[in-house]
Amino acid sequence: MRDPDAWLRFAAWLVVVFAASQIAVFSFGRDQGIYALVGDGLLQGRLPYRDLWDFKPPGIYFVYALAQALFGKSMLAVRLLEIAGLFAVMFAFGRLGQTFFDNRTAGYLGGAVAALIHAQLEFWHTAQPETFGGFLTAFALVATTYDYARRKKVLGWILVGLLFGAAFLLKPPLGGGALVCAAYLAKKEQLAAERRFAAVWPVLTVALSAALIVALCLSWFALRGGWPALWWTLGEFTPGYTSLSWEGQRAPGMLYYAAEEAFFKFSALAAAGVIAAATISPIHGREREGMFLLLGIIALHITGIAMQGKFFPYHYAATLPLIAFISGLGYYKLWRRCLAGGVGGVVAYAAFIVAVTAMRDAVRDLPQGFWERAQMRLAYILRRPPFETREALDRRLYYVADYNLDADRAVALELRSRTGSEDPIFVWGFEPIIYWLAEREPSSRFIYNVPQRTEWERDYARRELMRELSERPPEVIVVQRNDVFPAVTGQVSDSKHDLLSFPELLLWVDERYEKITVIEDFELYERRDQKLGAR
Repeated sequence: MRDPDAWLRFAAWLVVVFAASQIAVFSFGRDQGIYALVGDGLLQGRLPYRDLWDFKPPGIYFVYALAQALFGKSMLAVRLLEIAGLFAVMFAFGRLGQTFFDNRTAGYLGGAVAALIHAQLEFWHTAQPETFGGFLTAFALVATTYDYARRKKVLGWILVGLLFGAAFLLKPPLGGGALVCAAYLAKKEQLAAERRFAAVWPVLTVALSAALIVALCLSWFALRGGWPALWWTLGEFTPGYTSLSWEGQRAPGMLYYAAEEAFFKFSALAAAGVIAAATISPIHGREREGMFLLLGIIALHITGIAMQGKFFPYHYAATLPLIAFISGLGYYKLWRRCLAGGVGGVVAYAAFIVAVTAMRDAVRDLPQGFWERAQMRLAYILRRPPFETREALDRRLYYVADYNLDADRAVALELRSRTGSEDPIFVWGFEPIIYWLAEREPSSRFIYNVPQRTEWERDYARRELMRELSERPPEVIVVQRNDVFPAVTGQVSDSKHDLLSFPELLLWVDERYEKITVIEDFELYERRDQKLGAR
């Protein structure tokens, strides 16, 4: 071929299409159920924290609300938005590759590595705040490095600030990328303008634009009467949650662990590419400039991950694409070296890629490996037995630890059969997706019971829960077992056990409700006066 890089571009896009096909049939995990429920509530005029409680920053609820507004109330809706983001990042990386390496192919290779790693994060660790924050970061990098006409550069600075402000609302540490990009723009402006204070204006513009997005969001909450609930959640509850992971830990050790995981835990493919990028001679004069820009943002991301102290795989979802971009450069350099070896060099290159891809999956807490799960999803796409239905695929793939989507769906169907569309229900557990699947309203804003099970805010949360249940008694109560989360609640007990230490709710349930059935880890209790009325 006249352009041997065409093979790489074709392979890169093929990988992205494959990753998209996998993501399209991901079902919800626990977190996605929370975001979908709150996002659906937003579309109905409810307010996060005040009407439907969770303790993530508000940006993710707007993302899920947008997805359901565009594509309907389904598990596919947010996945379509996620897939669109992956393809947009592919184009963004191509643009960055052209800017720093004078070669889009290197950027496309990075985008392919990013898409594959993202798919390997599986259903639990995708469609998270970091996922969409990572997309915004990639777009902000393009806005930062774009060669604007002199009169339009201020608009570019504003766009950078707006994108990082939106990323901040998804996850505050992701907004820190604005510091790196503002410094980059300041240096560029200083060199171009040669004026004493020229560097101040891009920094000021980016900072004010980012602050504007955050201020508008907070003002909206305040005008809607949601400020007290937002402050209690993010200002009082969340710091206690974060402090759980810092007991007996030191900052340097946490920071090192976060950096090691980011570069080496999730993908041997990405790690090998980064090593190649660092060790093979630069291919363009701006290569180091681009690498330092990306590494500055990666450093801030890793610092934020260490501050959280949880080290959940999805916490890295915004950082892994940036590392993948660097690895794409490494693989392009390696490709150019192998081409010199003719057919043998190309075969060796392909064999190396296959070998490092098979070495490690991004997550390893599922009953099957990624490639085995990919075959099952492909069978579902082609409607091959035994995966002719979505329920059959969910039953086989979408469970982990105590979470089981099939059991949640069975509970939801039972609730729909026993209640009317206007009847409220209450789940004493950590499965908010039941409300979303059953299409029934929660009796309380506390769509899961983590606040009532923690030491630092338990008393207030329990008083508020009892008040809300008394004002709007549920028709059916669901009590969950085996939902043990020491990293979240600080306890090694489950919801059923913690109900025994909550005498007000225990007595309230005993006096008013009667157990009617058990489905997997869920006990269902129906109101006695409702049963008498039915008789």
